[in-house]
Amino acid sequence: MNESITNFRVDVQLKGTNTTYNQDASLSISIRRANLNYLLAQPKSIYVCYHGNSQTLLVRFAEDIVREYEHKQGDWDHQKTLSVTFREVFSTEFQQKLHKQVLAYGNYQRDQRVKWGSTSPQAVKPLSKQPNPIDVPTNPEQAELILDQLYSGGSDQIISCSFDQFAAVLGSKTQAMILAYMAEINLGINHFAINESRIREGILVLESHKNRGKLCNGSIQYSIGNAWLALKEYPKAIQAFQDAVVILENSQFLDLLAQCYKNFGHALSEVGEIQKAREYHEKSLEYDPNLGEALLALALWHRRNKSDPLLILDYLDRIIKKGNSALQNTTIQGWRLEQLFISGQIDNAFREVFSLLNSDSSSNWVLPWCAKHVASFGKQTPNAAKKAILFWERYFEEYPEDQYAKKEFLLCNWLLHSEHDATRISFHEFKNGIKKLIEKGDPDEAFLWDRIAHWAQDDSNWIEAKKYYRKAYDLNQKDYGYCFGTALNFLRQYQDALPILLEQAESFLSDAMSWFQVAVAYCGLGDLEASISAYQKAIALDPNYDLAWFNLGGMLWNSGNIERAIEIWTQAIQQFPNHELAKELEERLNLGSGIIR
Repeated sequence: MNESITNFRVDVQLKGTNTTYNQDASLSISIRRANLNYLLAQPKSIYVCYHGNSQTLLVRFAEDIVREYEHKQGDWDHQKTLSVTFREVFSTEFQQKLHKQVLAYGNYQRDQRVKWGSTSPQAVKPLSKQPNPIDVPTNPEQAELILDQLYSGGSDQIISCSFDQFAAVLGSKTQAMILAYMAEINLGINHFAINESRIREGILVLESHKNRGKLCNGSIQYSIGNAWLALKEYPKAIQAFQDAVVILENSQFLDLLAQCYKNFGHALSEVGEIQKAREYHEKSLEYDPNLGEALLALALWHRRNKSDPLLILDYLDRIIKKGNSALQNTTIQGWRLEQLFISGQIDNAFREVFSLLNSDSSSNWVLPWCAKHVASFGKQTPNAAKKAILFWERYFEEYPEDQYAKKEFLLCNWLLHSEHDATRISFHEFKNGIKKLIEKGDPDEAFLWDRIAHWAQDDSNWIEAKKYYRKAYDLNQKDYGYCFGTALNFLRQYQDALPILLEQAESFLSDAMSWFQVAVAYCGLGDLEASISAYQKAIALDPNYDLAWFNLGGMLWNSGNIERAIEIWTQAIQQFPNHELAKELEERLNLGSGIIR
């Protein structure tokens, strides 16, 4: 055809007869069922029948014969012979149509083989989730019916994959193909990859069907606006929507008018007319209060303007997807989980996360989007951390080497341990995991060493705690000196602890806890006066520091200032009557027993 060599072949079965035509001008011949099976093994196979009396060639697609029999009653599949009816002439027009169909289907088959043959093992899973083309029937009526069903069901990606096959059967500029062009336009509006040339051709096809009476001009103009929107040519989209609104406001198509106002608002927002965009989104709801796209647009408008998350959730909760809507449920869930996290509804947010993961969505954004929010909100409480850990374990199935995710997983376990809750890993596993993060260059090295040390401290493993507090301290003396000094105190290494703790209390962290540890170090070195002074500073900074009160009394008693010690203890007992030391002191003082330590 046109001197081009495609290397695609068609199987042809040639038949001949001199029988007379049927009353409806058709011609019937008998074939063996096995013969049809043979021809069906190859795509787009045809029967060509030569009628000797009229010297005419007639043609029939093999798959059309099957479709015809499938629509009949009876168990035809077990017949040994079948009657095949021919009506279409094997004309140049048919041959051109056949050429287009074979070329479209052949290219699809070739591209599929190349795509899978050249795919790396790592890309197999993502590729398997992509939509695949369908085998479009050769019968135009059947193809048009399937296209209509696919479009009504929102299967725009499948239509796009099968576009060339539909065009080969239906003709690229026919009214029947308009739905295929609109599916491509929908993909562009919803931020999927598009074939730009198809959309530009679609604009011309839509323009050519104006004023023919079969389609509403307002609907056509609205679709043209969508096409310009998909191409990101917003001024042209705005003009097209303006023209569409004028037509649709004087029609009975109010649902279409609502959609037009919604997309009109979107185009306006893209050129910076944000407030007017909101007005148009709200106007669209006047014509269709349940238009999901308009509700989502308003939710995102309020999100952009940092409105109350409960208001945003109200818009999202009102969305009910219609059958032909390109709006994805996963998109709504994604925005919902964000606002649930922000509004503090952590349990509900995680339910949305897990529901989204269980939806088998092929969208690549799902896991990273969820990970972003789980990382931000998954460590707020032990309960949140437990759910976050489950998420990260699922996340590792797709991204096993993600260092940021490994860090979040480890820190969630650290939070659980610090709250004396069950963890998914041991201290040894936690420590080794943190070390690997540090080896790979994690920027929070000092902080991570400190986390290991705290875990060891919670387990009363002060040797390990000291070791890793030391590493954190060597990197950042200001922020990690207190914990390191405290560990030295617990190990009775007061000589080493005192200068570190003094620096903390005097320069970096002058709070009650720092002065308390300074007092402990002085006491350990036998300097009771310095210890008394440090305890007094701790109490001055925090009058409710119960242990500082009781220890101050002990230091005064041990230094021989009995009267002052009893005054301090008496005040401490009155201030903290339920403290365990309060009862112990009352018993000892009443008995006049020995030194209180």
